[in-house]
Amino acid sequence: MISGHTFAARNQHTLKRKNMKKIITVIAVYMGLATSLYAQGKLGIGIRVNPEFSNIINKNDADAGRDVDLENHFTYLSFGVGALYNINKNVGIGLDILFSREGQAFSGRFDGSSFDDGAYSSTVLKQMLLNNKEEEGDYVALAELNYIKLPIMLSLTTDNTRPAFFTMLVGPQVNFLYNVAQEVNEVDYEYPHSDITPKDLYRPVTLGGMIALGGGYNLTSHLVLSARIRIDYGFNDAENKDAMVSYFGTDPVRYYSNDRKPANTLTKGLMIGMDFKF
Repeated sequence: MISGHTFAARNQHTLKRKNMKKIITVIAVYMGLATSLYAQGKLGIGIRVNPEFSNIINKNDADAGRDVDLENHFTYLSFGVGALYNINKNVGIGLDILFSREGQAFSGRFDGSSFDDGAYSSTVLKQMLLNNKEEEGDYVALAELNYIKLPIMLSLTTDNTRPAFFTMLVGPQVNFLYNVAQEVNEVDYEYPHSDITPKDLYRPVTLGGMIALGGGYNLTSHLVLSARIRIDYGFNDAENKDAMVSYFGTDPVRYYSNDRKPANTLTKGLMIGMDFKF
C-alpha cells in the first residue's frame, strides 16, 4: 500500500513535469508566431527591462495588524524579449517573454499573544519552528515568486512613423511559476521534517492581464526606443490552497488555513524597450 506521504510526493513530481511541458509548449508557440510575423516583413523584435514595485494582495495580511506589516520594494525586476507586428501605423499585435522576480515583503512581531492563522505570519512561524529558530520578537520575511510571463497584447499608437508617438499595450497574460524563495530574517528557509517545498505552496500557472502606457521614439528607421508605465494583475489566487503537507511522517493535512483569502499578484513598473524593425 502506498502511504499518504509517498502519494503526495509522486503527485507533486508529476505536476512539476506537466508544468514544465506547458512552459516549453507555450514558448514554442510564441517563437513560431514571431517567426511567422517576421516572414511577413512588418515585425520589430527587441529587449525588455522593467524595474518594478510588487505586491501580493491578501485580505488576511492587510487586516492582521502588528503581526504582519506589508512593505513595497523597488528591488524587483522583470526582463526578456518581445516582438511587435504592426498591422498599420496605429494598430499592432505584441508578444513578450518575460522573466519576472516579484513577491511581497513583510515585517511583524511575535509577542506570545494569539494571531490570525490565516495571515502570512503563520507561514513565518511554521518555518521558524521547523528550523529550530526562536519564534518570538521582531521579524522580517519575504515571499519571492519567480515567473515566466507571456502576455499577448493589442498595440494602439498615434502615428508610429513619426519621430515620437504615444503608445498603449493591453491584453491577457499567462504566468508560469518556475521558482519560489521564502526568507525569514534574510535567510532562505525550506520545510525540514516535511514533504513540502516553498514552490508547492503556489499555483504553477495563473492567468492575468496587463496594460502599459507611454511613448516611443524612432532613433533611426530601424531602431525604436520605448518607455511605458506597465501594470499587471493576476486574476487567479497565486497560492495553492489545496497544498497538503506531512510533518514528521504524519498523515497529510492542509497547509493553509480554511480562513485564508485569495492572494493576487500585482506589479507596477517602468518598462524600457529597444526594438529593431525589419
